[in-house]
Amino acid sequence: MRVLTAQTGVFKDEGIIESRISFAPFVRFLKEKADDEGDTRASYYRQLVDKFEQTPGVMAPLKGPEEVARHQELLDIVAASVFPITADMDKDIYGIGMPYKFAIFYYSEQFKKVFTKDGEHLATAPHGFSMEKAEREKKEWLYKLILKKVYKFPVNYDTEIIHTVATPDNSSGIKGYVKVKVDPRFVEVKVKGPLPELSYDQLCFKKVCLSWLEEILPLSLFALEGFVIWTVKDVTQEQVTSRVKDLVMNMNEHNELQSYRKLEENILAASQLRDAAVHLLPIPKINGRYLLESRFSEKDIVLGMKGNEKQQQHLFQQMLDYVIQNPQPLVIPDVTDATIQPYSFLKYLPLKGIRSFMLAPVMHKDELLGIVEIASTTDNAINLEALEQLEPLYPMAVLLLSRSLDILNSRVTGVIKEQFTALQPAVEWKFVDAAWQYLHTPAAERKDIGNITFEEVYPLYGAVDIRNSSVERSNAIHEDLREQLLLIQETLEQVDGTIHLPLLEELRFKNDDLLKGIDDTMVSEEEQQINDFLNEEIAPLFRHLYDSNVQLQPALDRYFKTIDKSEGHILHHRQEYEESLARINMEISKYLDKEKDNIQLSFPCYFEKYRTDGIEYNIYIGQSISQQQKFDLLYLRNLRLWQLSSMAEVARITHKLKQELKVPLQTTQLILAHSNPIDISFRQDERRFDVEGAYNIRYEIMKKRIDKVHVQPGGERLTQPNTIAVVYSYAKEMEEYRKYIQFLQNKGILKPGIEMLDLEELQGISGLKAMRVEVNLD
Repeated sequence: MRVLTAQTGVFKDEGIIESRISFAPFVRFLKEKADDEGDTRASYYRQLVDKFEQTPGVMAPLKGPEEVARHQELLDIVAASVFPITADMDKDIYGIGMPYKFAIFYYSEQFKKVFTKDGEHLATAPHGFSMEKAEREKKEWLYKLILKKVYKFPVNYDTEIIHTVATPDNSSGIKGYVKVKVDPRFVEVKVKGPLPELSYDQLCFKKVCLSWLEEILPLSLFALEGFVIWTVKDVTQEQVTSRVKDLVMNMNEHNELQSYRKLEENILAASQLRDAAVHLLPIPKINGRYLLESRFSEKDIVLGMKGNEKQQQHLFQQMLDYVIQNPQPLVIPDVTDATIQPYSFLKYLPLKGIRSFMLAPVMHKDELLGIVEIASTTDNAINLEALEQLEPLYPMAVLLLSRSLDILNSRVTGVIKEQFTALQPAVEWKFVDAAWQYLHTPAAERKDIGNITFEEVYPLYGAVDIRNSSVERSNAIHEDLREQLLLIQETLEQVDGTIHLPLLEELRFKNDDLLKGIDDTMVSEEEQQINDFLNEEIAPLFRHLYDSNVQLQPALDRYFKTIDKSEGHILHHRQEYEESLARINMEISKYLDKEKDNIQLSFPCYFEKYRTDGIEYNIYIGQSISQQQKFDLLYLRNLRLWQLSSMAEVARITHKLKQELKVPLQTTQLILAHSNPIDISFRQDERRFDVEGAYNIRYEIMKKRIDKVHVQPGGERLTQPNTIAVVYSYAKEMEEYRKYIQFLQNKGILKPGIEMLDLEELQGISGLKAMRVEVNLD
């Protein structure tokens, strides 16, 4: 058997370490096996050991591959022991060679075909590797071998390299992939001099740095004896799958088209088809309809018709109808007018020179994600066998198409957010349609998307307000200021008794004067005066005294520990108020978020809530909001009843919460009844819906002004704790809500009795009335 070697100069580093072929490590391996009495093959191993030991000179290192070739019988024994009995010399790829050198002295026929071009010299190196990198990795493998076998360090010296090769029987030139593993278990490392000291901790710290190893472990100290086992496996399918996974993981909006082209190349490699082309067509589903993205269809095998979009859409619809009815692969090995006659969307294949064709839908959870098309200019090149070759890639195609759909949805959402805002499902469908039309319009022809309008919708407005929130906030601020001035008063007295500084007396006088001025009638200018005193006079003085006088530090420590470090003020009353306010709003929001989903179950409606001191919300319901379901006024009545009962529940929630709050805040509940439908449109400047038309604007004005409206006569605020107030303009609105109130009173949700109230005149609005009812808090 001729020895296979690398051409001169391919690997320049093969002489850096002495390497000799020897059967001795293999024989010692057999002896260990033979000593195992529990191994039923022990006697067989002893016979093999005897065979080697009875051959003169074979246990000593051999002079070279040529001398090994004279021991063909022993080589056959090694091969029979190392390689499985099922190995086929003509199909499997394996060999035995010198340590650290491409000198293969025993090999299969397929090994010679794959790795040599002339039956003698190496034909290919690892695809995509520079020779410098290949030599560096070889050297790293060598040092790992030394560390493992000489120093007994737990390092992994196994090396698997993926080669890209064109097998001789593949005349198409399509590249495949093989995995090469070089196993050194039958290699011994001989030490030729004093062994340098080396700890495993040093090795871990250096992370197997090659230059460091070369410095402390020169390879001249070592020699290799034995042989290595080469095993090569065709991993085209695994590599294609791995590369497709990388495509999916790394695909984004910017490289999406490029990723599709690379996937098509990998599909072609996996199929090993000759003179073939592959195209993957994603078919997104928008608002329940499958659509064709023109940027993916320009080079489509079936639909590719530049400049004829109408015909392309017609073919797409025909293909779509067929695929939905027949979600199995369509294989036509011999494309003729007769064989494609049942499939009208394929009528142009013969004109394009296509002689065999396959169309395979990619489905997931009964939904169509896309279509894989494979075409060849060769008769019968595409058949069911080719289809089976592609089965392992099917999950990857599903992942890629799903990822592509996510990217499209992100693009649509991006347009919506750029042009509109984050939207609720009830109205999102209309924005999705507008975004799709925007994306599908050529960039040069795009214009700003116009107003999105919903006509004839019924509004519902509710507000949960914090009773006297401005007063409570002001009280908290005043209490913090009072506490800080008292603390300053105490601190100045302690400091003044320690050091002599006449200025301190003036500051004490000013502090006392400010302290006397804190009361309920304080105005913002007086608050600012106190804040300026704290920030501009007290803070720098106390900091200077602390840094310059050690004896004052105990007195000043208490002050600095009491105030907020970032603000320099006492804030705990304000924090208690804000925490109480936030807790109330959080509980209300949590309840309304849950209810928002529940009210959608009967009929879609738009629900928006926003925070003031409390929580306000708008609800819009009507036929124009629903894409499919028919609207009836019973859904509006149902929503108004829900509005009353939910306000009662909010009152109970906040009442129970009162005992847990540091500041016992109370809430008021307000509803605005409005019986006439209005038009709303999306305002791009504010990213929210607003009313359309002069009459409808009156509704918005009412919402803004009724929260502080007073009752006539008497002048008390309409909104009161533990009650629900319903403001209305017309008697029919009063009658409808009265029925709901009586129903809830009968259920014990509301207390008996209804106050019928006249309201004060508001600017631009007159004639408003109200009903007020008390909530049963038990």
